[in-house]
Amino acid sequence: MTRFSRAMGLCAALAAAGLTAGCDVDELLEVSNPERIDEDELQNRQLVQILYNSVLGEFTDMYDDPFIWRGSMFTDEQITGINWEQTARLSQRIVRFDEGDPDLMFSAISAARATADSVSSRFRELLDDPAADERMATVLAYAGYSHIMMGEAMCEAVVDVGDQILSPTQIFERGLPRLEEALQIATANGFDDVADLARTGLSRANLNLGNMSDAMLYAGDVTPGFEWWVEYEDAGGGTANVLWNRVTGSNHAVGVHPNFLSGPFGDNGLVAGQTDPRVQHTSDWSLGHNRLTRLYKPFQSLSYSGYNGATIADGGEPILYESGTDIRLASELEALHHYYEAAGPTGTGPAGTTLDFVNARRAFGNQAAVSLADDALMAELR
Repeated sequence: MTRFSRAMGLCAALAAAGLTAGCDVDELLEVSNPERIDEDELQNRQLVQILYNSVLGEFTDMYDDPFIWRGSMFTDEQITGINWEQTARLSQRIVRFDEGDPDLMFSAISAARATADSVSSRFRELLDDPAADERMATVLAYAGYSHIMMGEAMCEAVVDVGDQILSPTQIFERGLPRLEEALQIATANGFDDVADLARTGLSRANLNLGNMSDAMLYAGDVTPGFEWWVEYEDAGGGTANVLWNRVTGSNHAVGVHPNFLSGPFGDNGLVAGQTDPRVQHTSDWSLGHNRLTRLYKPFQSLSYSGYNGATIADGGEPILYESGTDIRLASELEALHHYYEAAGPTGTGPAGTTLDFVNARRAFGNQAAVSLADDALMAELR
């Protein structure tokens, strides 16, 4: 029984006895939560791991939805079959600033950013040696990545109390020193994966800023085979990957955009064209949440932990998203894409020329080599 219900029961008993004057009415609305930690109590060494986990948790909660699920609606990467009118309009690139979806995008990324910034500040006092602690480097890297997400998702944003509205350029610039410090700590102490996470983030942020030489510099130093994953849980009270809900059951709501479909939209039996393991989908469409939109459910692609490289055209069985499917946040492959985007059509780098890299990726997707140059080559890279 809660304190509130106990107080109500006590007052009811007193009222029955004609003694209501003895009940303090002000206490009726008091509620205690013994698990709550007030902000002024956070500066406690015993809470270091909780603070660290909070940074990862806020980012994880933001990354699958809204950043990926809702974000991919107005970038023509998916068709949504959701029956929520304002969310469905995202597929038409209609985004009203005063509706729930953009508010959720801003608030979720803001929570991840604010948590990482707050915890990194607290760690400077709570950790025995912040400059030699992997948790400090990781939190700083996540703070930098939260700024990248904010800059890529929002046309403008505020990050502190006040009236200053920041442009994406200003937001990316705020992220740089966080990633730079993360890299400094990680390289000085041999935290190799965190160092590569920071390098990939620095390459991405600098590319967004148009700092091509810096984007190439950081991307070129990323360790071959590096990957960093945002982790989700099958059960046990952790964060489940929301994409699982969007491809499961009669209320599924994600479909492959016609830009990536292996045949004419509206046809069934799309098998022969599904030769690229990176883009696989159900061969038949089905109706989902809104009972209107034809949806070809996507199978896990290269950035998801259940990707198995199978192709339907060859009789393979790619895997749908699951509740515990992890999502790749950063990798050497991403860094190489940043490198060659910055290097341009005549660039040369860790994977050869820009044309070499493009043809290597085409070969991975079972596609023939091309002989392109200039803008046509860069369009193929993208």
